[in-house]
Amino acid sequence: MKVFVTGGTGFIGSHLVKRLIRDGASVKALARDSSNVEELMKLGVEIIIGDVMDKTLLKGVMKGSDIFYHLGNVSRWWLPDKSLYYKINVEGTKNILIEALNEGVKKVVYTSSLAAIRQPKGEIATEEKEHKRDFESHYGRSKFLAEREVLRIYREYGLPVVILNPGVVIGPGDLKTFGRTIIELLNGKLEALLFEDSIVPLVYIDDTVEGHIIAAEKGKIGEKYILVGDNIKLGEVFKLINKITGVPLPQKRISPSLIKLIAYISELKSIFTEKPPRLASDAIRAMEIGAIGENRKAREELGLNFTPLEDALRKTIEWYKENGYVH
Repeated sequence: MKVFVTGGTGFIGSHLVKRLIRDGASVKALARDSSNVEELMKLGVEIIIGDVMDKTLLKGVMKGSDIFYHLGNVSRWWLPDKSLYYKINVEGTKNILIEALNEGVKKVVYTSSLAAIRQPKGEIATEEKEHKRDFESHYGRSKFLAEREVLRIYREYGLPVVILNPGVVIGPGDLKTFGRTIIELLNGKLEALLFEDSIVPLVYIDDTVEGHIIAAEKGKIGEKYILVGDNIKLGEVFKLINKITGVPLPQKRISPSLIKLIAYISELKSIFTEKPPRLASDAIRAMEIGAIGENRKAREELGLNFTPLEDALRKTIEWYKENGYVH
């Protein structure tokens, strides 16, 4: 089986590529010239240096591919140039899906996000519900617009696409916002607990990868599948980590208004330093609102089983220790 992948150097993408290679697939990956492709090359992946915004380069890159996994996107909480969210996540997605359509790829699996269909605070998101457009972040808005574009191409041109909506993905290799928070907690550097009553939709990386593999095999064309293992309060996640490791939890609490002010000041500094802020306003809003995703459709139609959260956290923490992130 010949597979084409974007976002193969990212957290989910790198795990997916390893699984595909292990399963015997021939993998070709599109990567930006700034990406570290060393690990992919060691696996035998054919690398194409390019960008989803370069329509000329994209022509023919998927020729002969059976499956296309589109995971490439901008997923940071803060960028000095906000237009990049929309150029890459929306326009870039449109460009490469049109190319997949032109090359006659048999199945496209598009990795969206629960943020694209998130419901107001406390309400459960299902595949049938639409976002109320109360966007907490540029990322969430761009993924909503991208998903809408994907569905338009499916309805108008017959693109054989399946959409996946993962929640917050955790596991070995996660060094993004949630993973960094866990690492800071384990190293005694987390100064305070925030938004303990907000619900976070967690899913283990292995389950996320399995969802991608199964979606390509038997996901229904034009359908969405939410990938969420546990909807749990942030405070309960911290208690679980304390149970697993014995690391004491911070006793300090910071009010939502103060943390928002700190994030605002942090972003102001970033304008001058040109470095990402330690706290981004979009991330704080996302934490405050939280999200809940129902996984019934993924369980029933894809037959997907989800790893118990305590097991997922144990495996994740063990990886942090083995790789020197926890001192």
